Amino acid sequence: MNSQVKGIFVAGTDTEVGKTFISAALMAALRARGLKALYRKLVSTDGVSQEDGGLVSPDAIWVAQACGLEETPRQMNPICLAHALSPLAAARLENAELTWERVLELCRQAIGGEGVMVCEGVGGVLVPLAEGHTALDLMAELDLPVLVAARPGLGTINHTLLTIQAVRRRGLPVLGFVFSGGEGRPDYETAGALNSQLIAEFSGAAFLGALPRIAEPDAQSLDQAADASLDLRPILKALQ
Repeated sequence: MNSQVKGIFVAGTDTEVGKTFISAALMAALRARGLKALYRKLVSTDGVSQEDGGLVSPDAIWVAQACGLEETPRQMNPICLAHALSPLAAARLENAELTWERVLELCRQAIGGEGVMVCEGVGGVLVPLAEGHTALDLMAELDLPVLVAARPGLGTINHTLLTIQAVRRRGLPVLGFVFSGGEGRPDYETAGALNSQLIAEFSGAAFLGALPRIAEPDAQSLDQAADASLDLRPILKALQ
């Protein structure tokens, strides 16, 4: 399933590392530059119930509201399970049929349309999605360049280097890595700078900046944060 859609894949080194916030900031920045950007979180867990009884990712709801998107969260998030576990673990717990063929079918339906796609992953890149398949298998099917989202603090060097290594071994280009969160910690400035330097040195991947969290984000403030804090040039070039 080569998507034939221009876009980027925002892959996390772990869960809760800022993938959704980074994706929203990129969406706002791309739309502010006149691009028709589409947000997709193709697979998710920890879903919330909708009026029709279906589940949808709270991340998709949040991005849609923060960025003022017209598509519904269900269009952005075709596969959602209830429990906050890896997709395969949640599917087993919920007795849900989540075959690899079904994952590909639903994802294929969701990525159509004109525009550039910001596709957010679920958890880390080796999270099990279906029997015998991980998030990295889906990334390889989509064949999009990858932006790695990471936390700035302790442990990030190992997690980020392993993530970059795994992505490259599947033949996917890494545009760079971005930090998110960590403000307010006494060692934030020093540790973040040293960690980003070492990750770039040992991986050869570009550090594209540290995105500060925003208390009440909207499209304008997200765009301003991305413009002020991130080097967007490799991302914009990949979307040409």
